[in-house]
Amino acid sequence: MPKMIRKFSLSRQKRALLVLEWAVGFRPAGSVWVLLLVLRGFSLVEIGLAESVFHVVSLCCELPSGLLADVLGRRRTLLASQTAFFLSALLMTASRGMGGVCLSLAVSAMGYNLESGTREAITYESMLQAGREAGYLRFSSLQNGVYRFSEGGAMLLAGVTVLLDWRAAYLLDAGIALAGLAAAALLTEPVVPGRDGPAAARESLPGALKETVRGAWALLRADGTAVGIMLVNALVGACATLTRFFLQQRVEAAVTVPALLGPALFMLGLGGGLAGVLTGRLDRLRYGGAAALTGCGTVLCALLARGTCLPVLLACGLLSGLLDDALQLVSDKRLNERFPSARRATLISVSSMTFSLFMIPLSPLFGRLFS
Repeated sequence: MPKMIRKFSLSRQKRALLVLEWAVGFRPAGSVWVLLLVLRGFSLVEIGLAESVFHVVSLCCELPSGLLADVLGRRRTLLASQTAFFLSALLMTASRGMGGVCLSLAVSAMGYNLESGTREAITYESMLQAGREAGYLRFSSLQNGVYRFSEGGAMLLAGVTVLLDWRAAYLLDAGIALAGLAAAALLTEPVVPGRDGPAAARESLPGALKETVRGAWALLRADGTAVGIMLVNALVGACATLTRFFLQQRVEAAVTVPALLGPALFMLGLGGGLAGVLTGRLDRLRYGGAAALTGCGTVLCALLARGTCLPVLLACGLLSGLLDDALQLVSDKRLNERFPSARRATLISVSSMTFSLFMIPLSPLFGRLFS
């Protein structure tokens, strides 16, 4: 019996991608994982080291995951990503000490690796197939908004999450990962011109992987602008991300009424959800100017976030998220315009790998900064 091929529909593809964004963002336990570990008795330095483990694994798996997405398909890779998130949540429920926590974070890192680059690639290729690639920045801003507001919604429930047994909270995350798995299953693999490459490379997976690596490396060596965008975006993103992570503990200490913890943490995620308001204006600037503006603002937020004044802490979280996501969206757009379709996920994964390179040394440093 011939294999049934699902007819491509951009509107259906967009709906599935948006549901996937919601499932990845709405993780009640995962969104306040730092706070949950603090409440379990782990120190901020231990948490910073655990975060470093996450990014060591991420660094090792980022490029292979992008290669798999380009060679084996983006839909399959997203299915594997959601499966990893499901397993990570289950592993956290079984953890007893730092070893179990690190194992769960390692599997979670692989889940993010498999998603990183793959989601952007399948989104851009889907719009390219429909002749709608000019609308990529607008739709990716919408995706980012759905992700950040669902993440904020999870933080809004932080008070309830903290009152729950932490194992129950992670079981809820596991259930949401299953919803993400269902959304990924509804996606259609877009046609990617040039994915297969020469016949010799098509004969085996190792050959296809080798050809993809060779082509991606050649492009990076020839395109210094793309490499510069990756490095600057990763540095700004690492500082902004760590500021928001460790702000959770500062905000929890500054909130005097427990019922207000959820709304306060929700405020931390609003900035990323509003990034679409800034991306159009930021995209009209030269990239250097956009990076300088967002980078200086992020450093200022990190310094001010060491205080104890709740309004200042919330403003720092909101602004750092706004600047971080706005630069990320603009960077993604400019990189996608430079990357060939057949190697898009691999090259975006290289960009994500630079983020991990900065996160590994910066995580324990920020842990000490906020201690």
